[in-house]
Amino acid sequence: MATWKILLVALKARKGWQKIPPAQRRAMIQAAQRSARKHGPLVAKTVREQGPDVAKRFAAALRDARKRP
Repeated sequence: MATWKILLVALKARKGWQKIPPAQRRAMIQAAQRSARKHGPLVAKTVREQGPDVAKRFAAALRDARKRP
């Protein structure tokens, strides 16, 4: 069931992406590349150091949210 949801979200995202003019798409990709070059190493370091702890806290919060009516 979750596979279908992921597939539908991907198709919606693709449709939305195709509606954006090509020049604007290129500008968005270039901005994302600049941002990744600037912030990527810091994000990777943080994930490496704190990743397991954050993943455990996220999983616990998700379990708690599913328990609530």
